[in-house]
Amino acid sequence: MVLTAARINAGETGRAILVPLGERTQVTIIVSGVPVELASRPVHLYTFVYGGACDNPLAKASYALTERVLAQSATSTGGGAFTITNVAPVPMDALRREPYSIRVKTSPADGDREIFCGDIR
Repeated sequence: MVLTAARINAGETGRAILVPLGERTQVTIIVSGVPVELASRPVHLYTFVYGGACDNPLAKASYALTERVLAQSATSTGGGAFTITNVAPVPMDALRREPYSIRVKTSPADGDREIFCGDIR
């Protein structure tokens, strides 16, 4: 699924890959980049599943996918694309039954700013 960059992260692209694991769902986030002015290095990405669509989310995340937050980069300098994988404690079909969205944020130390969002369909 496509993740749309927030206005503060304009020009970057993102994808979320959801893989069913029985009663859980693996969520892999791949983003084209995170500008240095938005996140310190190494980049930490915090992924959340919210009830509701990107344009109308619930106030609180339904699932915090923050077991792993240190994003992997293909380059040794920590630039370019970043990837992070976590597991949501909910079956994929449940995520598709109701409106849910995936939100990717910077670390609390970097302002906890949303930089990507995508609706689960």
